[in-house]
This record gives sequence, C-alpha cells and structure tokens, in this order.
Amino acid sequence: VATNAAGAMSYRAGSVRPWVEGLSLMTGEGDVVALRRGRPAPGGVAAFDRLGAVLPDITRAADTIREHFPLTRKNSAGYALDAFLASGDVIDLLIGSEGTLALVTEVTWRLEPLPRHRATVRFLLGSLDKLSLVLDRIDTVDAAAVELLDRTFLEFVDPAEHSPAEAVLLVDVEGDPSDVLERLDVLEGIGRETGCPTTIARDEAEAERLWAIRHAASPRLAQLGDTRRSLQVIEDAAVPRHRLGDYIAGLRAITARHRVPAVIFGHAGDGHLHVNLIPDVTRAGWEDGVRRVYDDTMNLVLQLGGTPSGEHGDGRLRAGLLARCYGPDVMALFRRIKDAFDPRGILNPGVILGEGPPPWDHLKVGPPGVVPTDIEAALRSIERDGTYDIPRVRLADRSADGGPC
Repeated sequence: VATNAAGAMSYRAGSVRPWVEGLSLMTGEGDVVALRRGRPAPGGVAAFDRLGAVLPDITRAADTIREHFPLTRKNSAGYALDAFLASGDVIDLLIGSEGTLALVTEVTWRLEPLPRHRATVRFLLGSLDKLSLVLDRIDTVDAAAVELLDRTFLEFVDPAEHSPAEAVLLVDVEGDPSDVLERLDVLEGIGRETGCPTTIARDEAEAERLWAIRHAASPRLAQLGDTRRSLQVIEDAAVPRHRLGDYIAGLRAITARHRVPAVIFGHAGDGHLHVNLIPDVTRAGWEDGVRRVYDDTMNLVLQLGGTPSGEHGDGRLRAGLLARCYGPDVMALFRRIKDAFDPRGILNPGVILGEGPPPWDHLKVGPPGVVPTDIEAALRSIERDGTYDIPRVRLADRSADGGPC
C-alpha cells in the first residue's frame, strides 16, 4: 500500500490501488482513523480537517494535473492526484504515500478466486522493432502477465544457452481451461503473423519451466561475488508503452557508454522495466559511473514522457526528480497535502518531497563506513537467502497445509 505496489500479474490486475477497500491508520498526531472506500473521511480529525481545505483546490486544478501526470499504465511517483480526481476518495491519496502522510496499520482487501487454469506462451523477438507490434496484438487477448527479458538478461542468466533473440516475452493467460486454450491459439497466430517464434506451455508445470529463467534473475543477482554488486538505482521507471523499444535501446547505450553493465527485464505490458546495475565495485571511480547512468537515464525517461517510479515509490533516491516531472503547480499541491497530514514534518522526512541530489552516500555498497558492517552483512544475507521464486498458487497450497504464506 505504501508504494501502490504491483508486479508481473498487474498487466491484468493493475496495481494495488483498486484492490484496497479500507485502511486503518495513525496520523502524525496520534489519531487512529478507519477509512472505507466510498465513505467520507471522518470529521473531527485534525489531519483530515486540514486536508478538507486542500481538496477543492485539487479539483479546480484538474486540467493542470492531467496535463502533467505521465501517460503511463503505472505510476507511483508523487501523490496520486489523478487517482483522487477519478474517484473523489481520500483513500487514494494515502495509497502510494510511502509513510509520509500517515502510518498504515491495517488493510482491507478486495479478493478474487485463484484461476482454474494457467498457460504461458514464450515469444522470441529478433529485433526491438517488433516489440510494439507484438504488444499491441497481445492487447486483444485477456492476458494476465506480459514479461520482457532483454538480451542483457538472457546473457546474464544463462550465457551458454541463451537464444540469439534481442528479447523474450512471456505471456500468461488464466481462466477456465477451454477459454485458455482458445486464447493460446490466438497467441500462437500472433507469433506466426509477426514472425516471432513461439513456445507454448499448456499447463502449470510446463508454464513454470518457461518461467524458470525469469525466476532465476533475483537469486543470480543476489549471489554475485565480491567484485560486482547488484544496485537498484534506476530500476523502476515506466514509459508510454509505444516508447518501450526506444527506452531499452537508450538504456543499453547509456550503460555501455559509462561502462556499467546492466540487466534489463520487467513488465513489458505496462511499459515498466527493472534495470539492475552490476558495477565492478573494485574499479576506481565506479560510483561516478553509476551517478552518470542515473542522470542520463532519468533524462531519457522524462524525454520519453515516462515516470521514474512505476511501482516501488520515490523514496529519497528519486524525490528530487518530481519537480521536473510535475512542475511547480502540482508540486505546490503535493506540499499542501503533506503539510495537512504532517505539519511537523516527522513522517519519513525527505521521502517524496526531498530536495537536492540523491543520497549517494547511502548506497548499500561503497567506501568503508558508509553502511555499518553489521547492516551490510545483514543485507547480503537477505539478498543471498531470500526466496524469490515461489509462485502464488504454490504459496496458497503451503498456506492451506498450515505452512507459512
């Protein structure tokens, strides 16, 4: 809820926001509040009383807000003024606010049954020029997930076996078995028409085999040796989907120019990529290379009409970019919302509305003393031992058996 999180299945399901029915929270002044979608915020609570003076101005600024918010399928940058305009519900301002407005203590979710059947189609793209064409055709199928594995990803995860493809698309479809099979036929036809070879997995076990390479990314990145580390510095941007090929080509050029290798993958159906930089931290000046990659990539994202944060939020790393994204009028509304909820500035200071350059002295790796040694060791343990590859259906099975979910 803090970041309006999403993931692979968000191509069909969307981000967290539409699934939140209610929130319990504590304001910075210690008031405990329960919000329910579709119901007015409670009166007599100082934070919401102050917010009441801001909401009419948000409505009056609707045209300015729509003009400056990115035309991307995902966006977790700043406060969700566009979502509030669409719903009129204060709960939508809290979702994605990263703990800067209140502390969320409880969530009421909207749920749906798990699908009865799942299948996957893998497309091999011989060039990035085919990317938009294939994605547009996939829109005609009610897919659940559309994931991209760039050439940089394929070479990193399985250098001996990767295909000569410029990219791979993994497309999941879910539902009743007969309906899934019909959509598989459509996807296979799209492969023939676009000249992109396909491999079809018609059941859960076969689908997992196709997805195994995607699931291998996080463990492989976490288990790099001591000379290279995976850094999530530019890992969350989203662009209008028809510019996705341009974004990938630009990323490849930028990382090559600054001699900072990168692994590119992500949620192609949403125009949203994760880019893990893997610099050689024993090379003198590697930090400067990372900073230059950050600057050039964020310039590219904004030129393409994108957002620096698709699903992970701004934090302090990307907070300084928001003024360039939204302009002074929208930023003034952001500040008024923050002041209404947190007039003392005690809730996650510097997050979302931070100013100045990113806090480069807080990277998880760097000169001795930047990160305390015990914390650095704990981070490495989490990276290396985290469980990244358990499908949600298997999680449900474990929970039903009494295991942890």
